[in-house]
Amino acid sequence: MKSEIILLGHGSRRAEANQGLLVVAEKVNRLLGQPVTPAYMAHDHPSLPEAVEAKIQSGALRIIIMPLFLFRGIHVSVDIHEELREIREQHPNVEIIYTKELGADDGIASLATLRIKEAMDE
Repeated sequence: MKSEIILLGHGSRRAEANQGLLVVAEKVNRLLGQPVTPAYMAHDHPSLPEAVEAKIQSGALRIIIMPLFLFRGIHVSVDIHEELREIREQHPNVEIIYTKELGADDGIASLATLRIKEAMDE
């Protein structure tokens, strides 16, 4: 069964800040070789429920949601789970998989190190 993918960001009142999620979604799309839909917790559209509902309406039976958050704050540990609980209750036949956040991963540490080195070289 094909999985549909949603990349979930926080969202901002500033449109240019939300642009970053679109860029990351496109890069993940290219790396996976399949469409990746960006969605937002706040301040922009589609929201997580809107994105999931659109996938379900197009026939999706398996949806993977990846929270593009660094750590397990309130959104990752509570808010998103509450939204997903409601969606699962409304659509019990749809498998919704919620991945881990980015976390304290070696890749994040490497990227932080790169940014620090760039600043040192300026």
